[in-house]
Amino acid sequence: MTLIIALWLPCTMTPARSEQLRYVTLGLSAWLTQPIVQSAWHGAEMAVDDANALAAKKKSSYRFRLLAQDDQGTANFGVNVAHYFIKEKVAGILGPWSSDAAMATAELYEAAHIPQIGFTASTSQWTNQGHRMPFRVVGSTSELSAALAEVVKRTLGGKRVFVIHNDTVFSNAVSDELISRLGKQAGTTTMRYLVGRRSTDFNAAIKAASQYQADVVVFLALFPQAAAFLDEARRARLEARLLLLGGATRLSLGEVDLSQAYALEYEVPRTHCPRWKSFTQAYTKRFNEPPSTYSYYAYDAASVLIAAILQSDSTDGERIAATLRTMHHAGLNGTISFAPNGAHAQPRFTLYQYQQQWRQVGVLPLGAVHNEKCS
Repeated sequence: MTLIIALWLPCTMTPARSEQLRYVTLGLSAWLTQPIVQSAWHGAEMAVDDANALAAKKKSSYRFRLLAQDDQGTANFGVNVAHYFIKEKVAGILGPWSSDAAMATAELYEAAHIPQIGFTASTSQWTNQGHRMPFRVVGSTSELSAALAEVVKRTLGGKRVFVIHNDTVFSNAVSDELISRLGKQAGTTTMRYLVGRRSTDFNAAIKAASQYQADVVVFLALFPQAAAFLDEARRARLEARLLLLGGATRLSLGEVDLSQAYALEYEVPRTHCPRWKSFTQAYTKRFNEPPSTYSYYAYDAASVLIAAILQSDSTDGERIAATLRTMHHAGLNGTISFAPNGAHAQPRFTLYQYQQQWRQVGVLPLGAVHNEKCS
């Protein structure tokens, strides 16, 4: 049974004739029971609130509401959520959360003409099926694997690379592409290790990495597993350099010496985007904790969808999708524009290293982020 969590965000101001308002419902399909995912939910809430406040100020008739459903990051729950959102006639979807759920629901949303704005589901296959409704505000697995290979080669100097992945669509896709890329580099060997998608015991994986004498360990499992992995790697005194993915900079590791830990996030450097600071302050004041990287991704997904609805002056999915393909939207993570297939046209990645706290050490692709336009 699908867990239904509904949040209706009211408009801040109501004109004298409220019957003239046009309420538009956006669906959020995500793994809502995970704390890190709740931070994404909060980011989407803030985008809706900001849009409604601006609409009231401009005396626009549009008001936006957010309806959140728990897809648990799985194909089966994702399908249940899709049926519910189609029945509710939402104008667009923020999500789904996982590549598994995105792939399982793509045909359903396509037939219903409902655009989806993915901010975590990043398998390249999702936007390469010839559909018109999927869009993505972060890089794809192909682009991510290229960036990871660049980091392993140029920054970490990896020669013996141990890749830990799970059985999700996303993790399998990235591990396949990364190992293929690394295999073409002279003097580099790789080994992969499969873990369960809900596993929190990485003792065997770390032992295998040690026996392999890995100089770089790339952890491609889901974010909720990253904290457990880092704890065990630290206890085992694993000397290899560790490379993690989006959301890992949310992890607070204290003052321990873990300078071999790196994380690659789907974003431009925060110093390039002046609104990061004000967004972070507003988020922290409202929710009594700092935002995660997913908060920014979800905010961008919601804001670009809302902008397309306003620009097209329509809730028709085909018109919204057509408008999205023409947009150059200034988001929190740089300019958002879409390729013809709905993929992010110019994704960026920022590399962080843990030095008592996460510090920026690089930007990918190399030479990127010159004159980026951010919110």
